[in-house]
Amino acid sequence: MFLLVSKWNLKAQDEPPIESPLQQQNIDTDEKLKTKLGVKFTLGSHTFRGNAFDKSKLLYGFGAGAYQIIDLDKKKNLQLQWELNLTFKGSKFGKPSDTSNTYFSKISLSYAEIPVYFGIKLNKSKQPYYMLVGGQFGWLFKSSLTQGLGQYGEVLHNNLPFRRIDFSPAIGFRKEIGSGISMQFSTKYGLTNIYTGKFITNPAYIDVFPQFKDGTFNAHNLSFEFAVLF
Repeated sequence: MFLLVSKWNLKAQDEPPIESPLQQQNIDTDEKLKTKLGVKFTLGSHTFRGNAFDKSKLLYGFGAGAYQIIDLDKKKNLQLQWELNLTFKGSKFGKPSDTSNTYFSKISLSYAEIPVYFGIKLNKSKQPYYMLVGGQFGWLFKSSLTQGLGQYGEVLHNNLPFRRIDFSPAIGFRKEIGSGISMQFSTKYGLTNIYTGKFITNPAYIDVFPQFKDGTFNAHNLSFEFAVLF
């Protein structure tokens, strides 16, 4: 009789619940490296540096893209960030002989760009700052030259003979502001001389402004960008 009661007691004991793989994943999520995917929208100011063009002015443009941020350590002190962007840049120009400042000319460039950054955490706040250091590859897929008076102008030329490939070092800052949203500021300077001697050999560019020079001159993209990341 004692043996039967003992066996019944053993069977009546509750077995510990078996954790499903999903439950186990939720338990140790904080111990694993994380990644974040999102979209970004950019407002930038752009111009050319170099001696190929005179009277260069800032041209304001916009852009949009997607990004991924990968934590390289569990405390998020170091991150890898890469993006895929469409950016509209170039430069505006003022004509020296136009004292009323109503005349304008601009070169518009459309780029597909892949910047890659290392993000270094600068403080231990719940919404930290990150310093961004890296570089960018850009491919020019569209370009145009516009001239006119006042606000609007006429597109005189498309597919300008600039070099299509551009490489840029990039540096900036990113600040998390909550709800998965961040603000980012970056500066990029093109190492590639995108100017070519094909402008001076084409009669179509002789009587337009800005004045195009021979191939011994150079032009480099310079950009200052402010972005919101979602």
